[in-house]
Amino acid sequence: MRGIYYGLCVNCEGSISDERLLHLGVCEKCVGKAEAVKSWGQLLKILREKGKLYFAEEVFAFHQKLGEFSLFFRKAVGQRMWSLQETWARRILLNNSFSIVAPTGVGKTVLGTVSALYFAVNGKRSYIIVPTALLVQQVVERLNVFSERLSVKSRTLCYHAGMSDSERREVLEKVARGEFEILVTTERFLINRFDVFEAKAFDFVFVDDVDSFLKSPKNIDKVMKLLGFSDEIITAAFRIIELRREASRLERMGKPSEQVLREIERLRHQIEGYKLQNKIGLLVVSGATVKARRTKRIKLFEELLNFQIGFKPEFLRNIKDYYLPAEDSPEQHVLSLIQRFGGGCLVFVPSVFGRDYVAKLSAFLNVNGVKAYAYMKMDEEMLEKFQNGEYDALIGVASFRSPLARGIDLPERIRYVIFTGVPRMEIRLSWDEYNPVKLLTLLKNVREFLEPKMQEKASQLINMLRRVVPVSRETVEKVRDALEKDVQLEGFDGYVKDIVSETRGFLREAITPKVIEAISKSREVSLKQRNSEFFLVVADPVAYVQASGRASRMFAGGITRGASFILIDDEKAFYSLKKQLEFMLGEFSPLKFSLKAVERWFKGVDEDRRIIMEIREGKISKRLKDFIKTALLVVESPTKARTISRFFGRPFKRKIENITVFEVSAGEYVLNIVASMGHIYDLVLNEGFHGVKVEDGRFTPIYDFIKKCRKCGEQFAGLDFCPKCKSQDYYSKKELVKAMRKIALEVNCVFVATDPDIEGEKIAYDVYCSLYPMNRRIERLEFHEITKKAFLQAIKQRREINLKMVEAQLVRRIEDRWIGFELSQKLWQRFRNYRLSAGRVQTPVLGWIIEQVNESRKKKKILSAVLSNGLKVSIENPNLPFPSQQLEEQLRSIKARIADLVTEERVLNPPPPYTTDTLLRDASAKLGFPATKTMMIAQDLFEIGLCTYHRTDATTVSTVGIGVAKEYIQERYPSLFVPRRYAVEGAHECIRPTRAIDVERLKNLISLGLLRLPKRLTVDHFQLYNLIFKRFIASQMREVRLLYQKFKVLVDGNEAYMENPVSIVSEGFNVVLPIKTVNPVEEGEYTITFARLLTVPAARPYTQGEIIALMREKGIGRPSTYAKIVFTILERNYAVERKNRLISTPLGFRVYMYLRQNFGNYTSEETTRRLESLMDLVEQGKADYNEILKELYQEILEIRKAA
Repeated sequence: MRGIYYGLCVNCEGSISDERLLHLGVCEKCVGKAEAVKSWGQLLKILREKGKLYFAEEVFAFHQKLGEFSLFFRKAVGQRMWSLQETWARRILLNNSFSIVAPTGVGKTVLGTVSALYFAVNGKRSYIIVPTALLVQQVVERLNVFSERLSVKSRTLCYHAGMSDSERREVLEKVARGEFEILVTTERFLINRFDVFEAKAFDFVFVDDVDSFLKSPKNIDKVMKLLGFSDEIITAAFRIIELRREASRLERMGKPSEQVLREIERLRHQIEGYKLQNKIGLLVVSGATVKARRTKRIKLFEELLNFQIGFKPEFLRNIKDYYLPAEDSPEQHVLSLIQRFGGGCLVFVPSVFGRDYVAKLSAFLNVNGVKAYAYMKMDEEMLEKFQNGEYDALIGVASFRSPLARGIDLPERIRYVIFTGVPRMEIRLSWDEYNPVKLLTLLKNVREFLEPKMQEKASQLINMLRRVVPVSRETVEKVRDALEKDVQLEGFDGYVKDIVSETRGFLREAITPKVIEAISKSREVSLKQRNSEFFLVVADPVAYVQASGRASRMFAGGITRGASFILIDDEKAFYSLKKQLEFMLGEFSPLKFSLKAVERWFKGVDEDRRIIMEIREGKISKRLKDFIKTALLVVESPTKARTISRFFGRPFKRKIENITVFEVSAGEYVLNIVASMGHIYDLVLNEGFHGVKVEDGRFTPIYDFIKKCRKCGEQFAGLDFCPKCKSQDYYSKKELVKAMRKIALEVNCVFVATDPDIEGEKIAYDVYCSLYPMNRRIERLEFHEITKKAFLQAIKQRREINLKMVEAQLVRRIEDRWIGFELSQKLWQRFRNYRLSAGRVQTPVLGWIIEQVNESRKKKKILSAVLSNGLKVSIENPNLPFPSQQLEEQLRSIKARIADLVTEERVLNPPPPYTTDTLLRDASAKLGFPATKTMMIAQDLFEIGLCTYHRTDATTVSTVGIGVAKEYIQERYPSLFVPRRYAVEGAHECIRPTRAIDVERLKNLISLGLLRLPKRLTVDHFQLYNLIFKRFIASQMREVRLLYQKFKVLVDGNEAYMENPVSIVSEGFNVVLPIKTVNPVEEGEYTITFARLLTVPAARPYTQGEIIALMREKGIGRPSTYAKIVFTILERNYAVERKNRLISTPLGFRVYMYLRQNFGNYTSEETTRRLESLMDLVEQGKADYNEILKELYQEILEIRKAA
């Protein structure tokens, strides 16, 4: 037994051990011997007989319903549910409205139909809405077949255009009288016959093909009424949507929005109150894709039913990208490719060629026997002809706005795409523009060519423009008119006008001949001149991803294989496209066209299309069964959740118990991502021995949900009020666990992806125990960098929870609690100050600070002199034959001599990559960052996927890390790459960047919008990233050969020995980490041009970085605790920071002396170091954690008895 948890018993919400949670989730008070209970059914029976069935009834009822529904489905359909269908069924049975975005062939309509029949059998009313009359008939036929197989009867009504007038009248009368359980119609019925429903409410509404349904947005209002929402509540929801826009606009303008937010909260309470007091039906909307814009009405789903409709799996692609030279005739190339590989092709023309070229190419292909069509606007009839094989190819413009590049989902037909040239845009290089979108596009693309100071200003303007775009055409015209006539505008229009005016002025100053010259020399951007105007020619990676993605879509067997051919007509644009797609997709390696390789790939492409056709015909292959599953993914922070979700496109959000869930398709898994916000549980304050149950020589920690006071922010556990301010208004992580338990009931499995250290492992174990009663398929994901590749690899290599790491955390937390509480209480008694605290590591570290401050109070003299050759010399405690006051007078008569000069060549190896302690030291020394700030920023860099995990004592570089360095170095300094592992024992890796992007490139990618991070980076983020990046890149570069001079300087009987680097013989890592050299000297006698005698401290007080380096050197503390220890010393006022130096206070001195004199044996360096080693042995599985706790317990009892 490794813990007792408050509130986790599934039945009574009482305390329960981890052992019982991992059996059936019911505590001893509910059921005595859990081992004798083998099933949910048996447990339910026992609880009923004892009269102790409480909250578990809901869970048991759900499992019972799921069992019933599964059997119902199997009898109706003739086979069991697939994993995705089971997830949707679970959500339906839990009464959660939701959106299904899944490919054709995974059984969405079948699930909706069976659900309606299930509800009908249970006396509930359902409504199925489909796009066509044919589908109405098909659904009704299915319902009849399913009913016959199940031997059940349901009153099913349908209404469609193929019915006679009398049949339709009869249906309308029955609907009006409510004589039905299931109604099936097209959405036109909702539009034209809504009055027939009157006040009828439905228990279940299933919308098949949501895109068709949303063509009339008012359908949403009508469905909300059918679900039970009143006009007043729908109006309140619309008002919230308007107020959210208003709040957003006020924030963008930098104005207060508190009043608006208060009104939103009031309306939200009104809606939630209505939902509690009234029966609200269940809505499921379904589609293969969701192309609908997020209009005001679509947001009703979010405001009233807590879900958004659909996600865009933009970066899910299974495409081979091939390139070949365009040569003289791109038209002939396109023709040859289509003749070779056949129909099912989309052809994209660079936007710079224009629509005329689309028409020209279409005519050329048709003349030469390829049935092609210039597709310039949405045309469903033409798409149907293409799908049926009447056309071989559709041709359009390669632009993210192109109707051919977006919104087309024909996985069975589109096999490959051809780009007649590199997708690219032309941007007018002129300040004379009024449209914020065009100004933003120009500014993003010229930023990297500006001077550093101008770049910073450009970044500010880019951020300002992003806050206001897109703007309406009306606003653009108002701004143009106001600027031309020099008049003021009010409100948002005035705000836009000010930004446009400032941007125009900046560009007018920034676009100089020097900048134009820099652009012309760029490897990635071309410059064209037409008449007197210049145009930037830049690659369009977004257009490429969208357009090529048409050939690779999700289907029941995963993601279809597809091919993309790029004709290279602009080398600069192609190079830029490759680089930018690497950043967008994580990986992008186009292959040179090889006919044999392409033909091999096309066999797979066509195999996928054959399978899709079989699925459509109902011939479902066994090997496809359960390819797509659902998973709950638990991470620590919302930032981490957003980073992972964005790997796969744009996620949609839903709310469960006020907890935000990000939902996104990762190919094989549909992920529901939830943030735990760090630890979920902590040791209680009011039970056991400082929160630990001691019984029969065993030590069991007692945990409660972490609570946070809404009034003062204090965090606590085990109490129902804040121990600091006594408020009972707090947030509890119990809400989070309730939400996670609900989601765990929905999904096929649970992944826990907390940080890769003992704290992350303990959070993972807590999640495991909390959710196990709801879902037994729980696995651990571990990755040391948050990249798409690392994440997918972690899914493949998922593992069980490492219990040894969990036990190591238990020992560390319990020891911290015991020693902290006992020593703190001694301090409270002695000093009558309840803010004081003590810790085992904290105490020796405080001692080092005090010792160094004492040392700094001692003084020494330094003679600082400058010789006539420019050499600066310092002589410690000089012996001068005259009083120091006469130094200036004696300067003329004193000579300095350089002697024993030796010049030698040395090899200087690069420093290894950063570990936690060396990063904290350098961030303190070079950036002036406190340790806590450095760790906070490093955590951000890790969570947004820019750097590897930052709590590490390993310098080891992985193969992936070496690849990152190789890519960067070989592009810039090809002869200087020297891979080094710096391997040390352990699983961790050094702190390094995850991509070959230096800080300037990073800033530019963010400005361009190619790197969309879930958190805005500050100057501090960029500074720390730059430090990490340069150190790592240097570690993988050639050593530097330098000339050093060693010599001594004699000044009036005093000597100083010196050695200086004077020149670099061969370059190496110094190109990224410069080495300062000085001018060489020659032997001889020199006059002294300047001298002064200084009295300085014998030692300087430690910086935060230096004290942490000392902790690492002496084996005290760990990467996860270094910063916290220093922070606590400062927070308790045991030391203060002056000019980045730690100065002990009188209070710190008194506390330290008291602890050393009375409890020195328990807080010494040796004792602390030994305990750290024991904890490491527990983690390695070489020591029993309970035995160590036994030893600690005896020690704590001795402290308790002491003075």
